[in-house]
Amino acid sequence: MAVSKRESVLWAVYDPEKDRTSYLMGTMHLKSSKAYSYALLAEKYVPLTDSYAGEMNLDAAEQADLHQHFQLLPDQSLSDFYTKRQYKRMSSIFYKVTGTKLTQVENLKPMAISNIIAESFVDVENELALDHHLWNYALKLDKELYGLESVQDQIEILASIPMKYQVTSLKQVLTNVNKYGKSITILGNLYAEGRFHKLYRKSKKSLGSLRLLMLYRRNKNMVNRFVELSADMSLFAAVGAAHLAGKNGMLHLLTDKGYQITPIFE
Repeated sequence: MAVSKRESVLWAVYDPEKDRTSYLMGTMHLKSSKAYSYALLAEKYVPLTDSYAGEMNLDAAEQADLHQHFQLLPDQSLSDFYTKRQYKRMSSIFYKVTGTKLTQVENLKPMAISNIIAESFVDVENELALDHHLWNYALKLDKELYGLESVQDQIEILASIPMKYQVTSLKQVLTNVNKYGKSITILGNLYAEGRFHKLYRKSKKSLGSLRLLMLYRRNKNMVNRFVELSADMSLFAAVGAAHLAGKNGMLHLLTDKGYQITPIFE
């Protein structure tokens, strides 16, 4: 069965063998009002299920202190990876964009600094990122809570992103920071409009050589976990919106496994 071309970030996933419906939602890991565009829709369907899953178990992630995996080795500094001229120019741009001196975060890996830059282009209008908000909502409803990936999976993914790629990527981001900011804004707009197919294509393009690591392989693993968790109970799962679409996306992979998927709009 082909995936519907209709645009929605929330999908009913029906298991004909068990006569049971679960749900899969695409989210954004942001605190903006655009990221929250479908929060009320999600809150309507989470109560209908027995369990909730995020990309990972956020409680376990907090205990594991994932932030340490965004840090360079103790004897490293961000300036080690650039010439003095490059670092000086990057520092100037970083300060203009974020209001923070690069020396204050020079113990972080380049990808973490890229994330800081991305967040500076997004309005912070909510206390928590959407995925964290939905996790807490499910917790208040006493739902069984799970992760479609383990914390160890996340750690291994972070460790697998080549430093050379990170160094080059950060340099490109700061060299073309206005263009980068516009791309972040566009992704937010696409999500608010529910246009997840185009959001996926733009995300895929930006990942370049990391598509297999960051999208395709993870999609397959998360679908397998979705199938496992929903075998005995109904499940509401929330993942980054870029994981939904495409021939290697979670929706397509679920239809390949015999599930019937239907977009939800209200």
